[in-house]
Amino acid sequence: MGGEKTQLPDQAVKIVEQETHNLSITLEELRRRVDSAAAVLAGVASLINHRQRYFGITGEHFSVNGYEGILIIDRLDEALLKSVRELLHGWVQKRKKIPDLKVLKTLTEKLAKKVESLKDRPVGFEVLFVVRGAFEFFEEFASDRPPHGVPELEHAFAHHLLGVIDRYVQSRERPVLRHFSDIAREYSVVSRLKCACGDEKFEVKMQALHQTPDGAPFDRMDLQCKACGTQRSVMFELPYFKDMYQIS
Repeated sequence: MGGEKTQLPDQAVKIVEQETHNLSITLEELRRRVDSAAAVLAGVASLINHRQRYFGITGEHFSVNGYEGILIIDRLDEALLKSVRELLHGWVQKRKKIPDLKVLKTLTEKLAKKVESLKDRPVGFEVLFVVRGAFEFFEEFASDRPPHGVPELEHAFAHHLLGVIDRYVQSRERPVLRHFSDIAREYSVVSRLKCACGDEKFEVKMQALHQTPDGAPFDRMDLQCKACGTQRSVMFELPYFKDMYQIS
């Protein structure tokens, strides 16, 4: 039963570093131009469009349905969402004006009926899926000439998006929460892995906590393809394991 290394190969690390840098450059450029709710929403869309770029670059070197490819995309999705959060938060702090609460309530209620809600410990791509769905509904809703006007609706939507993304970012930044967020992501990676036979249904046969020779903890999952029976092992670093012993 073969197993993957706990650390990403150098080429994968290079992709993550380069694309994270590209996100930072775009974020700084957008910060200088954002002067309205419409502009900040356009900025969010611009940042999200980076996903298509790094998805393609990852696919040039690794299978996007393989272990390394999935981990690269997940790390970049996290960097992307943190960039979006910084853009929205910076604009909200600069504007220092809350949206019309009736408009925000109406928008939130309508979005709840149309867009799938997030799990307690969402993975980055799941958050992005919800955000894309929210954008699609918002564009449809805004085109119907809302009574309070589009600018006020855009203001409310920017605050709504910040609330959604804040929930994810906090799960990645708060001690203890980020460790359990990593555990949830492990199962998400397994659910997206594709076997050489073409099937995407690996079953976790065993999960165990191990240590590297230098004492770093990692999870090992032994998997078996439900279609062809192929067995493999995958390893996950646990950089926030020590958070378990801290007071949050």
